[in-house]
Amino acid sequence: MNLDLLRKLCEAPGPPGAEGPVREIFLQDLEGFFEEISIDSLGNLILHKPGPGPRLLLDAHLDEVAFMVSFIESEGFLRVIPLGGVDPRSFYGQRVIVWGKEPLPGVVATIPPHLSEEKTLPPIEEMLIDLALTGEQVRGLVAVGDVVTFYPYFEETETGIMAKALDDRVGLFVIAEAIKKTKEIKADLWVSASVQEEIGLRGAEALIHDLEPEVVIAVEGTLAHDLPGIPPHRRLACCGQGPEIRLSDARFVADRQLSLALSELASRRGIPHQIIVKKKGGTNAAAMQTRHGPKRTAAVSVPVRYLHSATGVVFKEDIKAAIDLISAFLEEAPSVVADHRTHTASS
Repeated sequence: MNLDLLRKLCEAPGPPGAEGPVREIFLQDLEGFFEEISIDSLGNLILHKPGPGPRLLLDAHLDEVAFMVSFIESEGFLRVIPLGGVDPRSFYGQRVIVWGKEPLPGVVATIPPHLSEEKTLPPIEEMLIDLALTGEQVRGLVAVGDVVTFYPYFEETETGIMAKALDDRVGLFVIAEAIKKTKEIKADLWVSASVQEEIGLRGAEALIHDLEPEVVIAVEGTLAHDLPGIPPHRRLACCGQGPEIRLSDARFVADRQLSLALSELASRRGIPHQIIVKKKGGTNAAAMQTRHGPKRTAAVSVPVRYLHSATGVVFKEDIKAAIDLISAFLEEAPSVVADHRTHTASS
């Protein structure tokens, strides 16, 4: 695995609506692999490699949870709104970058507990970002509407990665590495690096109309709550057990036979994986499954601890297994999809 690519993807800023730097890194890495490249008016990157077999779309989203400046206090403190779901508990005290006229480091502040009668943290909109600059300096560098991301961070241990924005830079990484690993792709392959997933699956809803795929695989980073004190039935996907093949979430019921066929493929290839049923979270799979007509849709996700926070944790073996599974599917797509049709017809 080329973990330097994952580092670049994670460290790059990509708030909803401002995903350009991440899109360029992804596109440069896959330069030469695709015959058709386009970017739609919303910012979705669409890649096409014509070939025999089913019309297959692999999707991962470019954006990360982030923030936007909504007000500048006279003293120079900033107020922001969240772009995506962020728990105030994971925002307070964090380092951030404000993308003004130049990148500006800042820290998230609120009224200290010993001066407040409140027992809980205020909403993100009521917190402040301190840039350690005067009000005049801030007003010369920052404007309402500038975007804010968590501070770039990427650390590699012997077995894992700790990084910003693993949701969903790990999905982009898995797709890129799987394509480069596969010697013969037996599908009419489309890849979308989609925008604005974190604020309502907006990019996926926009792009699916024109592509009209037969099969869709959404590749994601997913919730892993495998921590001491969490009951086993609430841990969802667990790190170190391979990618999640999801049968349901809060917005999605997967194509059952396609998902089970992916599981059978993984078992046959000796690829660790886990079948997960839950009512939490959501991916672009939900938008792509029924928008502009039904499509066979599955979701393959890499377990990530501390999702939607400043730093997530992922295991290298889970990333590798996800790459192996997507690559195996690219090699065997016609038979897997044919098996799916047979199962569906007889069920």
